[in-house]
Amino acid sequence: MNPYFCPLKKEYFFKILDGSQDCEIRPFGHRSWNLKNIYPSRHITFSNGYGKHNRVTMRIESIVGIGDMLGFGIPKWHVDAVEEIYGHENFWLIAFVKPLK
Repeated sequence: MNPYFCPLKKEYFFKILDGSQDCEIRPFGHRSWNLKNIYPSRHITFSNGYGKHNRVTMRIESIVGIGDMLGFGIPKWHVDAVEEIYGHENFWLIAFVKPLK
């Protein structure tokens, strides 16, 4: 299976690259962000926008579906960023990622 393609805003792409962000959070069901496509062991390619340069492929280590991100220990800056982009949602799917070895 091909890696899941995941475009990010520049700020968050570089957080993935430097390791300060170890997960991607999106509303469950948003543009194929669901259990059929997001699952442990699948590779995910993060892209700085939609361009063909500045991409990194990682592995999804685990996933969690959750309603309250703050109660789960997601940093406040990350919760604020996700809610700024997607608004307030009732259920989120979180994919925890690790670099490929």
